Amino acid sequence: MDYAGVIIERKDGKLLFQLRDSNPDIKNQNLWSLFGGGIKKSEKPLYAVTRELKEELGIKVNKKQLTLLATFPGFKKRRYIFKLKRNLDIGKLKLGEGDSLGYFSILEILKKENVVSSLRLLLLLYPILNLVTSSTPLRVAQVRRFLAEILTKRNSSTPS
Repeated sequence: MDYAGVIIERKDGKLLFQLRDSNPDIKNQNLWSLFGGGIKKSEKPLYAVTRELKEELGIKVNKKQLTLLATFPGFKKRRYIFKLKRNLDIGKLKLGEGDSLGYFSILEILKKENVVSSLRLLLLLYPILNLVTSSTPLRVAQVRRFLAEILTKRNSSTPS
């Protein structure tokens, strides 16, 4: 089953994460993860993520508020990652799944030991994905320069 998840970003740049519960029937027990879940057979990823937000947080989201950040192909399933830029008051959310939720900076969540491993990789890529999806020529040029700089440093440090 394919997966649709969402990175929810507040104005201050902190991201909202879910601490999954200890239910033995679920994957990634007791780990911090994104909000999201499986995409049903006849469902589109965008619809799936809006459904999951309703189920897991009790919020209704307009599909126009969501931006597709990336699609990651896999052997058995694809992962669709969306971004929602919205200030959500934790006290007003209805947590439908999981043990807890919290806002963290990328560095704060990466320092935690109990984080879904694929989320760690995604968060390392997140600044670049953010730049690319803004799709302005200036942002695309910034990403190209950044990647070129990384490749140049990598090649110059590689022994001949």
